[in-house]
Amino acid sequence: MVRLIFIVIAFLLVMGGLVGGLYFWGIDPLEKFNVLIGNAPSVPGAEVKPTVAPPSYVEYGLLSVPVIEEHEVRKQVEMILRLEVPFEKREIVAQNIPRLQSAYLQDMMEYLPIHLRNGRRLDPPTVSQRLLKLTEKTIGAGFVKAVLIDQSSIK
Repeated sequence: MVRLIFIVIAFLLVMGGLVGGLYFWGIDPLEKFNVLIGNAPSVPGAEVKPTVAPPSYVEYGLLSVPVIEEHEVRKQVEMILRLEVPFEKREIVAQNIPRLQSAYLQDMMEYLPIHLRNGRRLDPPTVSQRLLKLTEKTIGAGFVKAVLIDQSSIK
């Protein structure tokens, strides 16, 4: 009997470690289980409620843009970005991050010196919309829903 209890406890620990590891790597095993089993109608003819997929993000990381005025670096703008993407297109967007980095840096080096003239502050919604349009131009429409600026600073 004691041996059976140890086997059950060991099994539960292994399963807990497996689920925790999957969560750590960004895979929700319980969501996959619900997709497979949880959406079946309990009564024949009853409607199935459509599941709303939670937003999926690709971490862009830090975008550091030097603001050049009068042939000198006057300021440094740093933004931490996340890209909201459809779940099925995460891999494609993640593979195109280097292209987006180059496009974002080129565009922001042209735009920010004009935007920050005369002591104006950084306007995150405007910059976010500009980056979204640039993303659609770079990798195509429908891959990214929104560009989110988590943090921004001007040094």
